[in-house]
Amino acid sequence: MNRINLKGKISDYGQHPWIFRDRIKSVENQGVSAEVYVNGKFLGCAFYNPEGKLALRFYSREKEEFNAGLVYKRIMESVNFRENVLKLKGAYRLFFAESDNMPGIIADFYGKGVVIQISSYGAEKLKREIVEGFRMAGYEFLYEKSDSYARRQENLEPFKGFHFGNVKNLVVEIDGIKMIFPIGGQKTGLYLDQRINWKIVSSLMENRERVLDAFSYTGGFTLNLLARGVKRVLAVDEDEEALSILKENLKLNGFKGAETIAGNVFDILDTFILSNDSFDGIILDPPAFAKSKDISGAMKGYTRLFDRALRLIRKGGILAVFSCSHHIDYSHLEEVLSKTAKRLFREVKILYRLYQSPDHPVPVYFKEAEYLRGLACLVY
Repeated sequence: MNRINLKGKISDYGQHPWIFRDRIKSVENQGVSAEVYVNGKFLGCAFYNPEGKLALRFYSREKEEFNAGLVYKRIMESVNFRENVLKLKGAYRLFFAESDNMPGIIADFYGKGVVIQISSYGAEKLKREIVEGFRMAGYEFLYEKSDSYARRQENLEPFKGFHFGNVKNLVVEIDGIKMIFPIGGQKTGLYLDQRINWKIVSSLMENRERVLDAFSYTGGFTLNLLARGVKRVLAVDEDEEALSILKENLKLNGFKGAETIAGNVFDILDTFILSNDSFDGIILDPPAFAKSKDISGAMKGYTRLFDRALRLIRKGGILAVFSCSHHIDYSHLEEVLSKTAKRLFREVKILYRLYQSPDHPVPVYFKEAEYLRGLACLVY
């Protein structure tokens, strides 16, 4: 295995999984994986990218090769934690990249198999070992959907396809609700990071008369709302294929009371305002508005969204808003919401600060893994 020596002293580094190129002192030999040392002291084993600015991504703090056997071991450890500790069934995030010591590797379990997303140079070069590790674990299929922004940053070409097995029209059951798993859909299929929030928000809106689910995708929130007795749900999304799957999900569960509208969410919200429409619950779960540290555009987007929502929500209504960008934190959401509420003379009380589901853990030394934040509010 390659050996890389870093500058400085070992106490400079801690447990953060990334090392940038300017910290490298010397490289002995060349290889995809490397043992990393500081002044002769072992720091860990990492993927090595010989060209990228982000040069090292740690996969272990022990001396071990990254091979199919290691992937298999990590799978078994992850399954035990997700199923026996978190008590998750049906579908869950199996690998959350660096958070699970699998840098640049996202893996979601769906009933019988796994969907992976690879975004790091090292994982791409060792893909054969990754695939073999999943094969050893006995899954029926392994599908890869690697087309993320992070992958482009590593100068990797997009890839979609099955490595083994095949599946069509797979239905998974998540907390008692049946959902069609859309192979090739957005991200890795379903937004499992919202799983815990589906429960919290639907509980707050239980038995309400009319709720708007904006950016609904295939209906994670809509289905849970109907299961909690909401009389009518209006699901809005510009992805017509996702709304088609949502309709199938309604049939699978025998739910009635949902209506779908395809189109630009901002335009549709404006139409609701012009027609003096109103809701006693509104969910706003937009795609990431900020992909970099420049959040000015994102703040404008949230200002517009919150303005429309506060004009449409009835007194005593519940408003749930989300951001899925690492660069937008609670203070940003609260700032925009506060300014908008003041301008529109609405009273808004924060009930919950919402977070990504626990199968998307955040190491204390790797805050970059924290990206999903939300607010559940009571509005008067």
